This record gives sequence, C-alpha cells and structure tokens, in this order.
Amino acid sequence: MKSKSRITTCLSITDKVIKLAQSCLGHFAWEISAARSVPILGKSEEELAKGINLLLNAAKQKDLGRFILMIPRQMAALHYARFPSTHPEELFQMARLQAPKQIPYDPKEIIFGYQVVRINPDGYSDVILIIIHQDIVRKYLAALERNKIEPDEVTIDSQGICHWLQLQQEFKADAGVMVVDLDLEYARLDIVLSGIFIYSRAFPLSLASPDYKTRLREEINRSLSAYQNETAGIKPKNAIFTGASEYLEHIDEDFLNNFPFKSVKYQQNKAIQLKNSSAIKLEDFQKISFASLMGAACSQRKPLFNLLPEDILAKRGKAAYKQEIRKAAVFLILIIFTITYAMYTNIQMRKNAVFQLNKELSRLSADVGRIEKMAKKITYVNSQAGQSNSCLDVFSEVFRVAQEEVSLVSFSYNSNKSLILKGRAKSLSGVFNFVSVLEESPIFKEAQLRHSFERKIQGESLADFDIICQLEE
Repeated sequence: MKSKSRITTCLSITDKVIKLAQSCLGHFAWEISAARSVPILGKSEEELAKGINLLLNAAKQKDLGRFILMIPRQMAALHYARFPSTHPEELFQMARLQAPKQIPYDPKEIIFGYQVVRINPDGYSDVILIIIHQDIVRKYLAALERNKIEPDEVTIDSQGICHWLQLQQEFKADAGVMVVDLDLEYARLDIVLSGIFIYSRAFPLSLASPDYKTRLREEINRSLSAYQNETAGIKPKNAIFTGASEYLEHIDEDFLNNFPFKSVKYQQNKAIQLKNSSAIKLEDFQKISFASLMGAACSQRKPLFNLLPEDILAKRGKAAYKQEIRKAAVFLILIIFTITYAMYTNIQMRKNAVFQLNKELSRLSADVGRIEKMAKKITYVNSQAGQSNSCLDVFSEVFRVAQEEVSLVSFSYNSNKSLILKGRAKSLSGVFNFVSVLEESPIFKEAQLRHSFERKIQGESLADFDIICQLEE
C-alpha cells in the first residue's frame, strides 16, 4: 500500500454501473478531485475494461496513486465466528479452515478475509469472515489489467462506509451507528462500532416500487432483528441515511421517527470537500451513491483485510522482497564505493602532501648547506667568545692598568694560567703601586713581586722588576 501517496483512487463495479472516486491531498485536508460513473453496457471482461478506461480518461489524472478496488457488499458472504485465540497468525489459519464451510464452494475457489470484532476476556476472538468467489475478483482484475492497473487493495464497500462515518465527527467512535446507504437499485445497511463494521447487509430496492419507504423500513427491521440474533451485539444509538439524492428525498421526518434511536439523513458529500473540477459529475450524485468510495479515498488507514488472491499477494511479496534485495545491494555498493573513494582521495591527498614536502625540501636543500656552515662558524665564534682569559684579553688588560711610569720589557703567558711581567719603573714605589693595581684587576690574582732593584742610568733612578701573577679561572 502506498501509504505516503498524495492521490487515492477508488473504483467499484456494480450490476448497473462502474463508479470512480479520486482524492488528492490539498492544503489542509484530503479533497475529492474526481467522482463520476458510467453505465455497464455488457458484463464481459472487454466491456468492463472499456468502461474503466472511459472513467480513467474522464478523471484526467494519469497518476492513480493508491488504487483500491471495491466489491459490492451483495457479492460477498459475511459470517460470524468465534475462534479460541487472539494471535493474528493463528486467527488467519482458523479463518482459512472455517471459511470454506460457510459456502458450497471448493476451498480453492474462494478468497477470504477476516476482521476482529472483539476480543473476549476468556481468550476467544469474535471475528467476521468475508468470503467471495475468486471468479468475481479475477474478472475485475483482468479488466483492470487491460488498462495496465494493479490495485493495491481489494475490499468491500462496507469498509469504505466506515471511513465515511469517521469524517462525520459529531458521532462518537465507541457508540454503535447504523448507516443506510441508498444506491442505484439497492441499499446497504452497516452497523459500525469503533471504526469497523460489525454487521453488514445489502438488499435490492428500487424507486419504481410504489411502496418504497415501506419496503425500506421492513428491510431495516429485518436487518436489525438478524443482527441481534446473530451477534447479540450492541444496539445502535444513532442512524444515518445517506446516498443518492433521488432516494434520499423520500426519507422524511415521519420515516425517521419509525426507529427507536436518533435518526438523521446526510448528503453523501457531507463533511467531504469537493474540488472545483470538471472530473466531478454532480449529476451522477442524483442516482448514484459515492459515499463508500469517497470515504475510502479520503482515508489513509491501513486495511483490516485485503481480498486480493493469495497467488497475487505471494507474487507481490516476492517482487517486494527482490526489490528490497536490490535496494540493499545498491546501498551496499554505494557504501563500498564511498569507502573506496574516500580511501583513494585520502591516499591522493597524502601523495600530494608528500610531493609538496619533497618539492619544498629540494628548494631548501641548497640553503641548508650554507646555514650549516654558518652555524659551525657561529658555534666556533661563540666558543672563542666564551674564553674571557685569552692571551689577547690578558695583554689588553695589562696595558690598561699599567701606569705611565711603567714600561714592560717582557710579557710571558704560560698554559698554567701564570703571567710573568718584566720591566722597569721610575721608582720602587711605582713598582709596588703596579702590583697593587694588578691584584685589583678582575683578571689577575696573587700578583707577586719576585725581585726588584734600583739603579741609575745617566743620573736618573730606574727600578727593574720581575712580577708573576695568576689568572682568574
């Protein structure tokens, strides 16, 4: 079922006409976009196919969306049964065994469905069996197939009237409501409770009969009596008469007062929005009831039963399974492709990054050698700069502290950090003063005057000296 379709098409084939109603999702709610009928000129498969094709062309909508085929109630047999289970699968198997016992047909010749009416506290389920001969359904399916249509669901029109009643919001879902749908040449009575029909009966009824209202009242009373005898169910608290306008005109207040519950009459399009479309033929509303079709078309509820033949359901199940397998395979291929592409892209990005790095390294390789040479020179200079007591530094310090009256004759610098200075001064006091200055210097320590003697040269006094001092570490 195309539960998310924005279009729903319902088609019904009766003894007299083929009816179609189509809905589309409007801005706020579902609205009927097509509703019309064509008379059945012949009951052959070919004639039915022509009538269906004529209706579809008049609907002016190629996309049929969710397609529902409705079988008239009078073509199906309904029976009550009580099964000792509440499990859906067990109920289905019990229904399969019980359905052939209700009608004189071979089990292979029938199509059945069921819906649960109530579940009893003792673990039993009250169900309604819906049974129809295969030839009826297959004949309609063949006519649809000629128009290349495969219905999503096959149900009976009683199911459609349940959806129609849900649109009439003034009626409570948990209160039993009798709905009498007046259609061309027949009427259908359904008792609906909580959204499902718990009783349904169709009977022929023509306006040509002079006692139309009397016949209708008798059939309703007969149906209510049969309902009580068969089900001992809840008595309806309300009744609605709807359907074709010509039939509905005969339902007056006097007629409505014949029943022991509140009875009203509604136009079949009450609470249903009709789209302004040429595909809606309002003249057909006079003689034809579209209530069931419009109710089903405006509902997106999942069907309680589907009267499609089991071989078609099985075929569709296999097709759906294969489709799911194909989707899963495609999805898996997409995942593998995505992962492979991501891995390939990642590898390419890494290759590009390595290529760019190699290119950059090649560009910088020439500079690296020069930088290494410069680094070695700087390291050497730093190592030499760190040696504060180099010979040059010592020599510079000696001449800085030496006074003018001191002149050096010999400068000896030994590897054991000792310094020997030999020279002369103008006086012995100058020599001693030079020793003091050397000891105050941050480079020298323990300056010692090893020997000094004074002598005269050309009438001037001179003092020779020999000083030894240690260097600071």
